[in-house]
Amino acid sequence: FDYALGHAESPAKAGSLERNESARQMKLESEFLKLPLRFDTDKLAEEALSFNDDAWEHHPQGFEGNSALILVSANGGQNNAYTGPMEATPALEQCSYIRQVLAVFDTVIGRSRLMGLDPGCEVPPHSDVHYSWKNHIRIHIPIVTDPGVIFSSVGNVDVHMEAGDAWIFDNWKQHTVRNDSDIRRIHLVIDTTGTSKFWKLAARSWKPGTPQDDWRKSVDFVTPDDSVSPTLRFERFNSMPVLPPAEIDLMSFDFLDEITGIDSNDDSVDSMTSRLTEFRQDWRSTWSLYGDSPEGFPHYGLLISNLKSEAQKLLGEKRHEITGTSANTILTMWLDSALDPEAGKQRVRDIGSAANTMLFDRPIFIVSAPRSGSTMFFEILQQNMELWTIGDESQVEIESIQELHPASHNFDSNILTAADATPDATARLVSAFIRKLKNSQGTVYSQMPAAQQPSGIRFLEKTPKNALRIPFLHDIFPNALFIFLHRSPEQNISSIMEAWKSGKFVTYPKLPGWQGLPWSMLLPQGWRNLVGKPLEEIAAHQWREANSTILRDLAELPDNQWCGVSYENLIDDRESQLKRICEFAKVPFGPRMRALGQDAVPLSKNTLSKPDPDKWRRHQAEIERVIPGLEDLRTRLGNVSMN
Repeated sequence: FDYALGHAESPAKAGSLERNESARQMKLESEFLKLPLRFDTDKLAEEALSFNDDAWEHHPQGFEGNSALILVSANGGQNNAYTGPMEATPALEQCSYIRQVLAVFDTVIGRSRLMGLDPGCEVPPHSDVHYSWKNHIRIHIPIVTDPGVIFSSVGNVDVHMEAGDAWIFDNWKQHTVRNDSDIRRIHLVIDTTGTSKFWKLAARSWKPGTPQDDWRKSVDFVTPDDSVSPTLRFERFNSMPVLPPAEIDLMSFDFLDEITGIDSNDDSVDSMTSRLTEFRQDWRSTWSLYGDSPEGFPHYGLLISNLKSEAQKLLGEKRHEITGTSANTILTMWLDSALDPEAGKQRVRDIGSAANTMLFDRPIFIVSAPRSGSTMFFEILQQNMELWTIGDESQVEIESIQELHPASHNFDSNILTAADATPDATARLVSAFIRKLKNSQGTVYSQMPAAQQPSGIRFLEKTPKNALRIPFLHDIFPNALFIFLHRSPEQNISSIMEAWKSGKFVTYPKLPGWQGLPWSMLLPQGWRNLVGKPLEEIAAHQWREANSTILRDLAELPDNQWCGVSYENLIDDRESQLKRICEFAKVPFGPRMRALGQDAVPLSKNTLSKPDPDKWRRHQAEIERVIPGLEDLRTRLGNVSMN
């Protein structure tokens, strides 16, 4: 019971080596340990120096004079990833002795590389606090070096690693390397979790400051043998889509162990302890519902996001004494390892769609041309006790995803198709919706305890640009319902013109190639042909493209997934129209909806001037000039109102 609460440690000893199972990583008895192995420095140098400068990569953080030649990496790529199936790169295939060296440790290999450090340069003080290092150790084998190359660890422990030796050290502690020589230092490094054989080998290591003479007699020399072609074992599974509750418990306990003593008189650490307890409880509850299935990814992501935000407030810039790293940075890096949607992509085709199907139960999208009365309609429906919204339109949520912004499509239009509903874009959009969900009472979904969150959400959304995105939305939400709100061309075009003139609805203030008033509202195909045209033609084009696109795309859906309603009918007979809409959407039409259907027509927050059916006559001459080209579409719209 004490261990479950994180109050106990369970050390396991192997010679001079201690592995603390409840601690944050491999803990060594000494900052540095020299393994009982020696390698042929001439052969290692021959292979390491056989590569030209183009094969070396700059340090990913831009440290001056630091470079690497990748031998084993995630998916065999030239990257610095900690997770993913590890594979040998072509560079390793041409290094027969280095392959022999890797094999002699008899362990599963994570990342491996040659690491260069130019004369007069250094590896800045740092500590390796990524969650991967909780269970990994790095082996250093100097190949080209000089006594002027010094490793330093916290506590002023300095070591020069001689060429041909093999070392491990506690890289959780803050450490640095400086090259005060006039040669380029090259080390071979190997990351591993270690096998029982490896740790038995490590238990025979030499600790700096102790006698070496007797120890040297136990050192094994690894002779180059070109006839040997060893089989290497590379990590295949070093991350999970979702860490199970037991691992989250250990992560939380380990983090609390690490921050114990940081401003111990500060109540924020106690508050952080309580918050981590809640996080563990909610994670376990969510796991009991979803396990590691993709349906749960948005929920886990929300728990992580909320904890990060609260930790930032509670811990601020408090720094960990040993690593010198902020406690928030450590927690953030560890939490980022708790959820890995990429690891689940091989098991499911579409993370986002699976998640949507589970949480979003028949979401309702109001689609319309801009200025069709959709805000007023939305503000009425969002008061239904059954419905959840994000409180406003989703322009930001959609277009903040780079590949969904029209800039990624050469600003051709706001059109998005099923092809744009990639797993990544879908997952990000769904997560953005979930973060802002709230019901008619203002209860925020993300702030509810996991056990109280409903397993199915009736989601209501309206964004006029979505008139051009029905296939996109339907691919993400296959069970979605669409309510098509349309308005007579005279009134709608007049309102669009009024909105342009107001300057309050600008969407793309610097639209490339556009001249005139800043572009307002939705961006339809063919907008470039409108440069220099009068405002009524621009408004008419927006009305025509929005409504004709909606008609075309809804025709591809089953009849029971959409219905139409005209703005005029909604104004003249609001109660019966609301009842019809609620019956279609399978949401209650109770006293609240009935009252909203009987009260005076409410003014929406986007109202520019008092509603009046004859208001369009202010622009009568201009509008009547464009109406003849819209009569066919007006007729088609009249036939859908009662679908």
